[in-house]
Amino acid sequence: MQQAPKAAPSAAFNLVLTVVLGFVGIFDIVSGIRGGGTGVIITGLALTIYAAVLLRDALYIKKTGQPGMSRARMNKIGLACLALYVFGILVKRVPEMAQFFG
Repeated sequence: MQQAPKAAPSAAFNLVLTVVLGFVGIFDIVSGIRGGGTGVIITGLALTIYAAVLLRDALYIKKTGQPGMSRARMNKIGLACLALYVFGILVKRVPEMAQFFG
């Protein structure tokens, strides 16, 4: 028989991650708008979206004591944000790499 995992998400840790990722994400978005380019905006958007998901989950944990969504769903959202982040890095760095290798 398989046992359920004993580790549960922590509201405090989710809030800390929310603050860090949200600050960096908003900073990237503002930097991108001020001339950093589309890639910087995309990476900032990915970080800000994941910070919002973590904030929602942290508030739900504080309210009910249980995570707001399943671990599998949280992993899928996290991977989607990571894919968006990597796409933003590619948009930001491919022209530099093409110039370097070309």
